[in-house]
Amino acid sequence: MIDLQDVRFRWRPQDAPVLDIPSFTVAAGERVFLAGPSGSGKTTLLNLMGGVAQAEAGHVEVDGIDLSALPGAARDALRAERIGFIFQMFNLIPYLSVLDNVTLPCRFSRARSDAARAAAGSVEAEAERLLRHMEIGQPALLHRPAAALSTGQQQRVAVARSLIGRPRLVIADEPTSALDRDVRRAFMELLFHEIEAAGATLLFVSHDETLAAQFGRTVKLAEINRAGGAGEAGA
Repeated sequence: MIDLQDVRFRWRPQDAPVLDIPSFTVAAGERVFLAGPSGSGKTTLLNLMGGVAQAEAGHVEVDGIDLSALPGAARDALRAERIGFIFQMFNLIPYLSVLDNVTLPCRFSRARSDAARAAAGSVEAEAERLLRHMEIGQPALLHRPAAALSTGQQQRVAVARSLIGRPRLVIADEPTSALDRDVRRAFMELLFHEIEAAGATLLFVSHDETLAAQFGRTVKLAEINRAGGAGEAGA
């Protein structure tokens, strides 16, 4: 599902590399925990895999497609169709309702829209199912603007949005950072259940290594990144 070979990234030509990764692979269906402290380059690496950023050198392949060979619009289309992204800062559209935020990926991908309809009869019905499973499906919340939700509620909406339409790959960037211990445990159970139901691959990135035991494989970014993540703040 993910194949990185000789990947290097730096913010400016005169800077030291943030990432210098000889090899990193994730098989289809794997649940991989990628660990690293803040500033180690985790978010930058996810942006490369999601086609948000481009490596200066090397090979970044996702689901059999070489992202480094694609123009920006094609990378955006691939991300919309095949990747569910749970962003560290959620990236919900504050003035849209909870329901509209969750269904948003289906507006940009026919494949995900068709998959949502196949699962529940309509895109909206599948969004509501996911929200109920994330324990935020109360009718009073569905049409509330995302900005009116608590941080924990926004986090669950972001997860539902990433899962709608059953993308082949889900990339999660510190998705439990705003949750307390009890809520985090329930959240992880719900996330794993939906990942399994969708048959998706999960790459979960966090500095909280207490979560690692729940995954099939743990990778420490420092062990695959020769650059050591120098020069990146807050990631």
